[in-house]
Amino acid sequence: MEDPLRPRIRRHHQAALVLLVAVIAGYAVWLRGDRSAPAGQNRAETAPSTASATAAPPPASAPAVVATEPPTPAALVPTGPYDFAHDRVQEDRGQAMGLAARVVVPVELQHYSDRRRFLAVQMADTRQEQLELPQDDGDLAAMLRAGTLVELPPLGQDYILYDIGTDAADDPMAAYDPDAHKDVPLFASAADLDAERGSLADLAKESPSRRTRTLAEKRLEALAHYYDDPAQRDVLLKKGADIAGLAANFDGQSYDLKDPVDRGRFDARMLSLIRPGARDLILDIAREYHQRFGRLLPVTSLVRTERYQRRLTRVNANATSVEIPPHTTGCAFDISYRYMAADEQQFLMDRIAQLEQDGKVEALRERRNHIHVFVFPDGQRPPDSLVAQFLDEVDASHGIVRDASGAIVRSPRRGARGARAR
Repeated sequence: MEDPLRPRIRRHHQAALVLLVAVIAGYAVWLRGDRSAPAGQNRAETAPSTASATAAPPPASAPAVVATEPPTPAALVPTGPYDFAHDRVQEDRGQAMGLAARVVVPVELQHYSDRRRFLAVQMADTRQEQLELPQDDGDLAAMLRAGTLVELPPLGQDYILYDIGTDAADDPMAAYDPDAHKDVPLFASAADLDAERGSLADLAKESPSRRTRTLAEKRLEALAHYYDDPAQRDVLLKKGADIAGLAANFDGQSYDLKDPVDRGRFDARMLSLIRPGARDLILDIAREYHQRFGRLLPVTSLVRTERYQRRLTRVNANATSVEIPPHTTGCAFDISYRYMAADEQQFLMDRIAQLEQDGKVEALRERRNHIHVFVFPDGQRPPDSLVAQFLDEVDASHGIVRDASGAIVRSPRRGARGARAR
């Protein structure tokens, strides 16, 4: 005889199972909606369009909006000229792209048998032309004002600055001490400097926290080290005033350097500078590429400060650590071929190879989806005798030691022999 409790237990088990399925389904729906929100939000926040650069941030007190449904397809459609151009760069060509495309790399865009030579050529030309190298944003501001560097807008008729400065995180209100590899705080005026010193002095005396007092004393010592020398004080205060003035009016656009988002936009814009001769070459190549393929030329790197370059060497295997990094000259730029089909890449490489044959540039097709181009300011290659003087410096920067025959006897890290172009 069947136990009368069993049907009741089975019904309880069935009800519990139904309830469990409902809970799991509800959680999955909620999780799907919650994860979909950042994708749409990030798209709007990171697109470097003019509209996003001028839009005011939401009030701090505004309640957070949590999406409960996935974004509609319309929410992911580009809404501005830059967004359209950016998406078109990445458009599927229907064939192999980037490194997967079958191309013939001209010998001019390959490494020399002595890989040191590629960097040595660019370093030699920099020394021969006595090019000024910016250490920080303060130097960039001065070079921009003097006309030594010019700005490339993010979207041109034939080119697009493709994700330049997206990883910019440097505070523009800081100078760079290349000897100590340290940042030095900058101030918009002497009054701001004095106010900071007074505030720190109060903390060092009156703070109940021993740690706060110690930090305040160390900061006061650092400021004294850099600002107590009258000549150095004048240089640093001028840099601070230059940056503050440029941020207040950068061709009609203002940036609040105390706001992290605005600060990043300003710093990214400072990385959109280039020397006039290199700018003209970019425009020529971009026009030819655009006319032939109907696409904008994606330019990925322009000038870099020494401060930015040193930080980049920690995260980018191609970022060089030599004394004169090519991008700090303002003569170098990179073109991304990551999304280009074989015919696009071949056209660009052949065009740049001809420029190298004519002695106008030094170039290399890098394996990291970029073509690096260095423009000789006077349109001529440096003499071989001068290039030879920099070969040992390239070795030293990469920790390489050679014997009398030139053979490598010590290479501390894998890949050190390869010329880091950038």
